Amino acid sequence: MVSVLEELAGLFPAAASETVYEVSLDLISPDPDQPRKDFASAELDDLALSIESNGVLAPVLLRPDPDAPGRYLIVTGERRYLASQRAHRTTIPALIREIEAAALRVLQLIENVQRVDLRPEETAHALESILSSTPGLKQSQLATLLGKSQAWVSQHLALLHYEGTTREALEEDLLHSPETARRFDQLPEEDRQQLLDEARTTGAPITRTAVTAAVPVAPAPETPAATPEPSQKKMGRPPKEKTIPLPPVTAAQLSLLFTALGLGSVPRTQEEVWQVFLARLAP
Repeated sequence: MVSVLEELAGLFPAAASETVYEVSLDLISPDPDQPRKDFASAELDDLALSIESNGVLAPVLLRPDPDAPGRYLIVTGERRYLASQRAHRTTIPALIREIEAAALRVLQLIENVQRVDLRPEETAHALESILSSTPGLKQSQLATLLGKSQAWVSQHLALLHYEGTTREALEEDLLHSPETARRFDQLPEEDRQQLLDEARTTGAPITRTAVTAAVPVAPAPETPAATPEPSQKKMGRPPKEKTIPLPPVTAAQLSLLFTALGLGSVPRTQEEVWQVFLARLAP
């Protein structure tokens, strides 16, 4: 059985002799299992203008539709397909290949991650689908295929296990990174709800800075009381001499002392007073 890695290795790069077909847009359908579900309308409009002027510069990749002979499903290039429709084209240049299902999902995810970032939720579901449908494929291998770290894969998969307010924020696309989602989920429910309500009102995503600012500050630990020393009388040691605190020195007394020592006028601050004394004591 051909592994996913071997299957993918055979897909890139395309052979120079491979035929590029002009396929009717009416015979093409988006793949319902494509990881990306939403495409920005403004981006499609810009791409449509480019296609009207220059045509489709890179062919899309299609595979035969197993449920509809004579029709094709998009493997990669759905943005070009949608923009071509907006540009009122009737055909699109395409490569046509038979691709094993597991390799197909990885290939689609690679294209989306490299071109335009998916929503974290979309990425998480795509990763889970690939791993569950590909026995023996490890997170580290999938990370290598995507050009990401294993931590990146595991952090996205963790998104699937959040519930409550965090789940709502993810589904509404108001948390744009796994790390922000993790920190957000650790907040008290009241703080999470407040941040979510603010994001809904402004339409702006919840930022890591906002989450960090909402983290409650832990009270400073109390200083433990000093443990009394054992009685010296019981230990057989001589008693310590008692220290008698010196009375406070008045400004007049300090001035008289400076005059007697020939130190000039008394400085304004206590720190400067000590500096004068230390300088006098220096050898």
